[in-house]
Amino acid sequence: MTTPSPRAAITTLGCKLNQYESEQIREQLARLGYDIVAFGDVADVYVVNSCTVTGRTDRDCRRLARKAKRQNPAATVVMAGCYAEVSREELREIPEIDLVLGNEDKVRLLELLPQAAALAAALQAVGLPTAACDLPRYSAGAMVTEFARHTRAFVKVQEGCDAACTYCVIPKARGASRSVPLADVLEQCRRLAAGHPEVVLIGTHLGRYGQDLPEARDLAGLCRRLCAEPSVRRLRLSSIEPREITPELIALTSAGGRALSGAGKLCRHLHIPLQSGCDTVLRRMSRPYGTGFYADLIRAIHAAESGICIGADVMVGFPGESEDEFEQTRALIAGLPLAYLHVFTYSRRPGTPAAEMPDQVDYETKIARNHILRDLSQAKRAAFAKEHVGRELEVVVETRNAATPAGHMTGVSDNYLQVQFPGDENLVGELVTVAITASTEDGVWGALTG
Repeated sequence: MTTPSPRAAITTLGCKLNQYESEQIREQLARLGYDIVAFGDVADVYVVNSCTVTGRTDRDCRRLARKAKRQNPAATVVMAGCYAEVSREELREIPEIDLVLGNEDKVRLLELLPQAAALAAALQAVGLPTAACDLPRYSAGAMVTEFARHTRAFVKVQEGCDAACTYCVIPKARGASRSVPLADVLEQCRRLAAGHPEVVLIGTHLGRYGQDLPEARDLAGLCRRLCAEPSVRRLRLSSIEPREITPELIALTSAGGRALSGAGKLCRHLHIPLQSGCDTVLRRMSRPYGTGFYADLIRAIHAAESGICIGADVMVGFPGESEDEFEQTRALIAGLPLAYLHVFTYSRRPGTPAAEMPDQVDYETKIARNHILRDLSQAKRAAFAKEHVGRELEVVVETRNAATPAGHMTGVSDNYLQVQFPGDENLVGELVTVAITASTEDGVWGALTG
């Protein structure tokens, strides 16, 4: 009788870096013979790839670990990632958690997981390859060969942060800034581009790419090099700090610059954190720019390419944030050509300077301010979408989901619009041209051209 394969389940919280690293873990376990199942299923191993940006994410991680143990009390429950990095001893006291792996250790899961180590030894005994020797290596762990069930693939090119924002625990969780060598980035992109029409470059502090490498490198140069790769069909950048947006990056994401540079594969989309639109709050946050610099930057980018999508992170309820300071933030955002916001509510993080600051803002006030900016973000999204009615956009067709209307497909344009249009599953993973016909409360609508 055939012995059933062991089963593993992985859930991911937080940033794109975690999503990339979860794919590394998934592939290693799969190549070792594990069947990868949904986190709600019974499994032999559960991995919670954790985030610790807020107290809420910490609670979510603990809840998921306890849920896993209830599903199979005999399973090994692994807490990995940022929460595990900064709160190891606390997590080791939780009886439902069997193994705590920080960010440096989670790429060694197969060495540290008892069942995986035993399975690897059994495979080696009969001469079969194990995940550890079968997967190509990457300076950031095992190289990923595909992003399962995704048309867009993430590639980690940088990790860590040297900043000292007073509210943030991530430098403790991810360490100092360090870049992936160019040769490794190129090889990882080539492998993923074969099955994914869009590659997204990700990092904790993406704009610092190359500053620690022995050869002279920067993010703009990396983009130029990747755009010259025949296999890379479309390239997107994740979040970049304001001070790291260079004139060359602006040129590469503008229509004229893209044509002149031959870098037309780079998406017209920049996500540039603001955090606060008030100079006194930015100083308390230890952010290295002022509102004047930020506003001039956003307007310069928009002037170079009016069709570009510019997004921003903004935080409400930072300690001491007064009504007037919040209003300065709202007014600044309202007057800038931003297309959307990611709105965060300040959460007190032990071990950060902001946690000890006086005048902590009450919960109700923070939630009210959050709603105001979310409403502003929705209005900006709608306005940006309406500007594109009558235009043609290049769209990556995504897998259908429950929200996709019957007879339609959904895709993401190079400038980050979610577009719905008539089509079928045969289009998934294709780059198509869509003429935008309408923008309504139900979404952005279009039709295939040609």
